[in-house]
Amino acid sequence: MSEPVIFKSSYFLRTLNKDLNPFTPNVLVIDEEHIEFKRRNWHLISEDTETLHFKNITGVTVDSHMLGTTITIKSTGTDPILVRGFWKKEAKEIKELCAKYIALQNQKNSGEAVANSLAHAMRGSTRNLSVADELSKLRTLMDQGVLTREEFEEQKRKLLQD
Repeated sequence: MSEPVIFKSSYFLRTLNKDLNPFTPNVLVIDEEHIEFKRRNWHLISEDTETLHFKNITGVTVDSHMLGTTITIKSTGTDPILVRGFWKKEAKEIKELCAKYIALQNQKNSGEAVANSLAHAMRGSTRNLSVADELSKLRTLMDQGVLTREEFEEQKRKLLQD
């Protein structure tokens, strides 16, 4: 697992957004599994943290302004997270990094889904079918023109070897 990447918002851009506490940056911590958003809460005493897993993130958009950007992180089951105070170049990096990790999670989830489907199919195919039934099915496929004579003979040979 690679080291997390940390992005801190700009003091200048936060003051333009009328941030109540411009001395404490908004922080995004991104690793392969999660994105974490930390910001000073409205009490100005403590910090609020929101953590989202990339498998639940449905999109990351960047709205560029004359100065700075607004990054919107959308996920299933929660309200969108609005992140302000980042320059356009940083926002672009954040969006690209998130897109990369979202794609990795989708690939991992797809692989797991295929593996689960195959396991389920294999459990369902453990019924004992007789060799005669299988040969009958193969003969029907050959008669219908689905299998050639050579394919039929090859499958028949495999059945009789098992």
